[in-house]
Amino acid sequence: MDTLCRILVVDDEMLVRQGIIHLLDWEGEGFHIAGEATNGREAFELIESQRPHIILTDIVMPVMDGEELIRLVKSMYPEIEVIVLSSFSEFEYVRATFQSGVADYILKPRLEAASLLSVLKKTAQRIPGLQHFDWRSGKRQSADYILDKLISGYPVEYDKAVLEELFPFPGFALLVAETGEDPGGISRKEEWLENSIHSLMQSSGSRFAIRLLSPLDGHVRLLFNLAEDGREALISLADQVFSAGIRAHMFQSLALSRNFTDLSDLHTVYSEDLMRLLDRRFFLPERCLLADSGEDGRPGPAFDQEAFGAELNRQEFDLAFGRLSAYVASMSGRRDTGVSGFKSFLCHSMFQIIGMLLHYHYEARSLDDSKYEYFRSIHEARHIGETEARLEQFLQDATECVMKNRGGTPALTKILQYIDEHYSRQLTLTEVAKEFHFNPSYLSNYFALHNKEGFNEYLNRVRINKACLLLKENPGLSISEIGSQVGYSDHSYFTRVFRKLMAISPSQYRKG
Repeated sequence: MDTLCRILVVDDEMLVRQGIIHLLDWEGEGFHIAGEATNGREAFELIESQRPHIILTDIVMPVMDGEELIRLVKSMYPEIEVIVLSSFSEFEYVRATFQSGVADYILKPRLEAASLLSVLKKTAQRIPGLQHFDWRSGKRQSADYILDKLISGYPVEYDKAVLEELFPFPGFALLVAETGEDPGGISRKEEWLENSIHSLMQSSGSRFAIRLLSPLDGHVRLLFNLAEDGREALISLADQVFSAGIRAHMFQSLALSRNFTDLSDLHTVYSEDLMRLLDRRFFLPERCLLADSGEDGRPGPAFDQEAFGAELNRQEFDLAFGRLSAYVASMSGRRDTGVSGFKSFLCHSMFQIIGMLLHYHYEARSLDDSKYEYFRSIHEARHIGETEARLEQFLQDATECVMKNRGGTPALTKILQYIDEHYSRQLTLTEVAKEFHFNPSYLSNYFALHNKEGFNEYLNRVRINKACLLLKENPGLSISEIGSQVGYSDHSYFTRVFRKLMAISPSQYRKG
């Protein structure tokens, strides 16, 4: 590959980049796509690791445009040739770039294989290190080119003997490592992964043929060729690589596909099976190695949408909020649900809640004004734990809207009624909050702000009022027994609370 002309493709449109990458049998023509970038900054970060001979770049891009990229490249890497991609409307920009030393330009509307190849070969002949290359030689279809076409889903005719020499075993499996947002470190991580696997294979005696495929969207991709009985050994190998890779901060997760026997299935295995498997990692509470068995996990409990809607219609918001919160909590570890569908369901449920609050004239205008911010936070959540936290915040805000209504609300009335009915128990703020699916700190703040009494003050007043009745109506009961009946297990504490609220002791109250 060192004898090939290395090209870096830079364009903010993925379809343009992919169209160029799959336009030609690059290696057969003497070129190698060394990398791709979505803007000038990404491209500049890749130069040091990929050392391209030619940069093929767009002009109008976010973050850093083509003009600035060209100036930087020509000032720091004058040996690198630059070819500009542009549309008709950008021609004046293109003309300005020639002053910075670009080699040529190609109009996007006229981009075709023959013209692009002609410009690239003409430019490559200007590079001292490539002048010995015979650019008139015929195509040399390589294994990398064939595999890249297969995994990308592009049709390709090829000599099967080229791959049979590389892959002596009947089965295949694809290993994908998610490396995160570090485009400049892909090659280093590819090298680490390949070296680690070779080292483990030698120490364990495992026999596989492996081939490193081109990276895509932060994924390092490795194709394994294995014997029919090699699945267990491959999973063991992947597990060891995963453990070492996490410790070395090389990748975020590792996914191993099911076994397959036909390389024409490579695109489906990667784009559907493995992407679905990586998608499900959202629901796993911890990082882990994902191995595809070809089956989805057992279905978990479904959300009762009908009951949820009925509770909202009856203004039983505490029940509806609790139902939604419990369902989201149950999603941890699930592998039968897609992330996109789950997030859409959650945003729709939040939209339902806001709509019902407005319908029944609750003070929910601020909630409605903020709904797109709530939706954005849900869609940006990286794992189920973050989603739970963001939903909990939304439900707290929704609960506050419910409890702001003047004259009391059904929820507050039920809470006060619950305290009136259960005052004799060892009742706590946390217990009441859990009973009504509220956050304890929010419930405490609400009592202080809107009920003119805090939770403990209200509970003590209810208990002491009950104690006053018992002291007058049940002379046979001791003061200690009365304190116990109204919820105070400590006699001295009961006496202190009684004296604080009534300004006299329980015995004085009974005598009076």
